[in-house]
Amino acid sequence: MEVRKDNKNYRLEKKRRPTNHEDVKKLEKLVVQLDDITTKSRMRDMAYHYTKRSEVIKTNLIAGAARGVGLTVGTALIIALLFFILAQFETMPFIGDYIASLLDIVESERN
Repeated sequence: MEVRKDNKNYRLEKKRRPTNHEDVKKLEKLVVQLDDITTKSRMRDMAYHYTKRSEVIKTNLIAGAARGVGLTVGTALIIALLFFILAQFETMPFIGDYIASLLDIVESERN
C-alpha cells in the first residue's frame, strides 16, 4: 500500500494485481452455475406449491393463523403499554383527574 500525499485525507490505495483472463472465465462460469442452481430450485418450489391444492391450502392456512396470532399479541401489547403510560400520568393535576376516572371505569368494567 502506498500513501498519496496530494490528497488531504491521505487515503491508502490498494495495489491491484493484474487479473488473469482464465480466472475471470472461471469466476463467470461459477456465477452462471450458481444462478442456474438457485433459479431451478426456486422454480421447483413454485411448481410444487402451486400445483398441489393441499399445499396451497396448508400454506395459506398457516400464514393466516400466524397473521391472526401476531395481530392479537401485538394489539394486546400496545394496549397494555398505553394503559401503563396513562397510569403514570395519574399524578398530574389536570390530566390526572381525567385519567383516574378513566382507569376507574376500566377497573369497574373488569370486575
